[in-house]
Amino acid sequence: MEKKTVSVKKVLPHASPNITYETVLTTKSSNGVVNAAPIGVKFLDEELSCFLLRIYKKSRTYNNLLETRVGVVNITRNPIVFIKYLLRDKKRYLEREIEDALNVDAPKLKDAEAYIEFTVESVHHRINLGEFYCLAVNAYEGVKTAQPYSRAEYALVELSVNISRVEPYLEQGLDLSELLNSIAYCLKVIDKTAAKTVIEDYSRLLLSSLSDHSSLLLKRHLSRLGIHLQ
Repeated sequence: MEKKTVSVKKVLPHASPNITYETVLTTKSSNGVVNAAPIGVKFLDEELSCFLLRIYKKSRTYNNLLETRVGVVNITRNPIVFIKYLLRDKKRYLEREIEDALNVDAPKLKDAEAYIEFTVESVHHRINLGEFYCLAVNAYEGVKTAQPYSRAEYALVELSVNISRVEPYLEQGLDLSELLNSIAYCLKVIDKTAAKTVIEDYSRLLLSSLSDHSSLLLKRHLSRLGIHLQ
């Protein structure tokens, strides 16, 4: 029997295919352990019902999706959410900020702006990551918030995405220079456009998501550019 999908376009009318959107993915292992992590979603069709997730193999999200084949894409513009779910110690947030999804056996964030519940239809295994091709089975709105545009908030999201790539880059032996320069640029934007405590508070949290070795490499690079993190 042909599987029924839903039109995500009705919930996200301004989104487009072939563009990667930063989201928070919530999943659950086969024995019930939940997880949330920032993941880019690339829609593949005009109705946004089919999409691609490219996920590093050593992550909990990768293992959870292989085991259960379902999850939830949480749409949010709150940069703090992206930062919190990069942390190694994310359990304290998960315990109070998630609830069951409506149609799939997976968790979702309580206060996201929109949700896409999905099934994994196929997985293509690459050397360091898996490409998960997914179908939306439910899409609906969550908590809507109206707020003015802030360069600092979007720089925080970009900062969190870039820092999440540091460990995989090191594991694969990739050149870090461009990535570290992007992190430095984000920090400079935040410094110009946000309260001075923002970099201190959130860069400390983000650095705690890295190993001691990675954190030291990042600090040294930033220090050479005149950016000093504690």
